[in-house]
Amino acid sequence: MKERNRTLSEKKIEQNINFFDHWAKTYDKNLFQFWMRRFYRPALKIIDGGKILDVSCGTGEFLRELAKKKKNLIYGIDLSPQMIAQARQKLGRQINLQKADVHILPFPENSFDYVVSTESFHHYYNQYKALAEMKRVAKKGGKVIVVDINFFLPPIHWLFEMLEPGCVKINSRKEIKNIFQKLGLGDIVQRRSFIFSVLTMGVKK
Repeated sequence: MKERNRTLSEKKIEQNINFFDHWAKTYDKNLFQFWMRRFYRPALKIIDGGKILDVSCGTGEFLRELAKKKKNLIYGIDLSPQMIAQARQKLGRQINLQKADVHILPFPENSFDYVVSTESFHHYYNQYKALAEMKRVAKKGGKVIVVDINFFLPPIHWLFEMLEPGCVKINSRKEIKNIFQKLGLGDIVQRRSFIFSVLTMGVKK
């Protein structure tokens, strides 16, 4: 069983790297970024300064918005080397960027005031482990924020999971809230952030 799970996780990692590497050069097209802004704007409104980690940062559009707030100390990681390359080209050296896997974050415990994932959680092959890592690197009292797609109906979720390369699972509001609760995140806030996404936020106690 362990060998089977390892193989499945490696397959999802490979799918995601290939999918997002291929997409990296056209990821910033206006139509798609119009969609992506709807995901990260709710998180942008919540963040009020401090040290921030954007998990699965893509080409760095959310990071660029965060950088406009001068008091922020900002980090970004992504599994796709081509996404990181595009983000570096866009952002220069003003932001700390590196290729990394959310399931094994390369940071010590209690490092960040905010740890954020937008429109990526459904690609994580072990969502519990990924969120546990996000919690680990958050400071005590820090906020863990996940904004992810939610299309209301399970059949639509199932179809999306079948069609999008590297997609693992789209959660219902209840399912993602349960992961937050199982990991001991407190003061959980959950709301629909726009018609096709749900924001879930918890505080590390």
